[in-house]
Amino acid sequence: MPFSAPVRLCAAVALTAEMSMAGGRCSMGLTAIHPERGRLDATVKDLGCGWAWEAVHRVRPPADLRCPECTHGLRAKVSPRGLRFFAHLPGAQACALAEESMAHHLLKLELATAARGAGWTAGLEVSGPGRSWRADVLASAGDRRIALEAQLAPITPDHIRDRTQRMAADGVFSVWFSDRPRPPWLGVVPSVRLAAGEDGLAAVEGLARFAHPSWRTQDPVSIVQFMDWLFTNQILSHRPRAAMTHTARPLAAVWTTEAHIRAEKSYTDWQEQQKRQAAESARREEERWRLRAELRAARERDEKELRRDEQQRQEAEERRQWARQAARSIELIARTDPTRPALARHSAMLPGIQRAIARLTQEHRVPVSVGCSVGDSRYASGVPLVDDDGTLLGVFDPLPAHSTACVFLRDVGVRLIFPAEERRARCISLLRQELPVLDYQTAVV
Repeated sequence: MPFSAPVRLCAAVALTAEMSMAGGRCSMGLTAIHPERGRLDATVKDLGCGWAWEAVHRVRPPADLRCPECTHGLRAKVSPRGLRFFAHLPGAQACALAEESMAHHLLKLELATAARGAGWTAGLEVSGPGRSWRADVLASAGDRRIALEAQLAPITPDHIRDRTQRMAADGVFSVWFSDRPRPPWLGVVPSVRLAAGEDGLAAVEGLARFAHPSWRTQDPVSIVQFMDWLFTNQILSHRPRAAMTHTARPLAAVWTTEAHIRAEKSYTDWQEQQKRQAAESARREEERWRLRAELRAARERDEKELRRDEQQRQEAEERRQWARQAARSIELIARTDPTRPALARHSAMLPGIQRAIARLTQEHRVPVSVGCSVGDSRYASGVPLVDDDGTLLGVFDPLPAHSTACVFLRDVGVRLIFPAEERRARCISLLRQELPVLDYQTAVV
């Protein structure tokens, strides 16, 4: 049976008083190497090799026992409380096993006893290939191997993580134990904190259960119960995705059951789905707002363009009315000049102009003639064609010298008539806009 907390304390006091001290160090160990029997384990009845304790304890000559760590000589001893151990002979150099504290040795014994109580084989102070690591207790059953590590001395999270990875590289899963109040590495690696209970050591921190929507600490269980769950895979080391509540500190990894892991997965999957749906809903809402903004901006642009087009149309209409009134005014004024009719009669003999007059007469169903205002610079060297009231109906063969002479022709908005396509093309190049072609003689702006 594992030592209870009071027994561990008394055993530690008794051993400390009895065991030889070398340079201020406790020189005890729980394993030794015999040249013929191999590895001896003081915590096993037959020393792990089918040999009685009496074969090495108080025998003459003394058994040739060596430390598995430093190879220095050892002697088999028994404490007043009946604890068997191996002590370094005087003159031992620095040795990791010899420097381990009494509490560390006793915790290793507790772990080995609990592992054996669960039906597993447990070897103490077992080194890995090439001595790259050494397990305090190596529990094994079939092809499964679990290192049970008693870690009481201060150690950094990075260091303990590195030691865990070295064992894992050789196929050994490790679990770390401490009875210190707040080990900073707890949860960094598969680990548990122990404390004295009514029936011995108990796992008081590291076990957790999932209670929607978060993780909560599990009630303490005895170390024997914890080992049974560990070796039968009833508990697993798990890194929680959900938050932890009602605990002094959240842990990166906890011990829990598969059912709780599945419950957390179901909850976190649902939570992720809710987040995705909320994000999708927000995205769709943002898209709707964006489309609304684009439609509003497009509508505003369209309305602005419509207003601009309407304004331009109104301005063009005002210019057209003004230009036509101006054309009628200059025509009526020109008719009062006695020299103008002769110039108009001369212009009426230009090639193609009679056909243009006939075309306008047919379109407007009014008499059309050459206006007396012929020669006005606003017609860009063209001939005005007017009705009896002096209203401008068209301009024959305009040929502006430059684009500025086209302004009045654009504003007045009457038909421009050409005797040939070549003349029309030349005017278009100055007007800088395409004129819809009616035939080779007539076209409009």
